[in-house]
Order: sequence, then structure tokens, then C-alpha cells
Amino acid sequence: MYRLSKSRRLLGLLRLKIKNSCFLKVNKFLLVFINFLKGVSTMELRFFPINVFRETPKVTFFDAGIDTSNGSDVVIHSGEAISPPDDLKDEQYYVHNHQIDHNLVITGERKFVLINPSWDEPHHVIYLNRRMGALEIPVGTYHRSISGKEGSIVLNQPKRDKFFDPAKEFIPQKLNKISLIKARKSLPVYWIYENNKIKRVCFNPLERKVKTLF
Repeated sequence: MYRLSKSRRLLGLLRLKIKNSCFLKVNKFLLVFINFLKGVSTMELRFFPINVFRETPKVTFFDAGIDTSNGSDVVIHSGEAISPPDDLKDEQYYVHNHQIDHNLVITGERKFVLINPSWDEPHHVIYLNRRMGALEIPVGTYHRSISGKEGSIVLNQPKRDKFFDPAKEFIPQKLNKISLIKARKSLPVYWIYENNKIKRVCFNPLERKVKTLF
């Protein structure tokens, strides 16, 4: 009787854990197939690492090249800044149709917010620093970045196609579609750098103890 009760309790805990889990390992092929039927793509963020040649207490020398890049942009935040800035109380985002971003933090730290309704996980928040490498932002992804009091400098090495037009690619956009609003309100996946590893967590690392998902 005791063994049966104990087994039931363990089974109940297992069901509760599965129910509350924000990250379940399932058959990858099945997940991709289900998402295909839903018209949703399985999202895997990509970070392109830097190659550090030499580092001393006062000097860091590294290769930051992106092989496929055909552009080089520097974005400087002097102190607290949001790019693009809010329009009164409304958040604004950039979205590119002919450019894939590869953002590398040179100095400071910058928080990136990515929104894409076509992803199975449509809302990501990345606390990006240099050690994480260059964050890739795919075409069609709404994104904004935020710096703290110390500001930050980011090098973006984008891949642009022949239809790229700077007059059209950098127009701030609001989340004015139901799919975008729903994606913004969904639980975000957070990305941080800790113990020399990029970690993905299912809750705000600034508010709770971090639990590594992989």
C-alpha cells in the first residue's frame, strides 16, 4: 500500500512538473512537423563567436568578422538609450525585409527584444555582451535594443540583398497587428551569459535565480 501511494505521489509530481515546465524535450521531427502544420517555424537563435587573439588587463585584440556580411554599421548609445525610441507610451521596433543583422557588443551591454509571430517561441529577450558574440536577427523580425546608464557600442555586420534600401529599412514600426501584440504578450525566453556559457532561461534572470535550460 505504501509503495502504491508513493508511486502515485511521484507520478503526480512528475505530471505537475511537466505541466509547469517552460521547456519540454520532445521528438524534434514531430515538433517541426506540428509547427509546419500550424504555419510556425521552429526558432533557434544564432550567436557568431569572436576569435580572441590576445587579451591583457588593458588590451583586448579579437577577430569579429562575419563571412557573409557585406555591410558594417556602428550603433552608439550614449548613456541610457532605446533604439528606436518609444513614441510617447508606445514601443517602437525596427524590422528588416532585405537585411540580416549580426550585432556584436563592443563596449557595455545591450538588451535586445525580438518579436516574430512566425516562430514557435515568438518573444525573446537577450542581455547581449561581447562574450556572447554577434547576435543574428533574421529578416522579418521586429527588434529593439536598450542600453543602461553606461551606454554601449554595437558593431552590426549585416548581410544585405540587392533590394536593400536604407530609406525603407530603418523606419520605426509599432506593434499594431493582433499577431504582433499576441507575440509581445507571450512569455519571453531570456538569454544571458554566465560562467563562460550562453544560457537560455524561462524567466527574468534579474528577478529570480537562473536555471540553465541547456
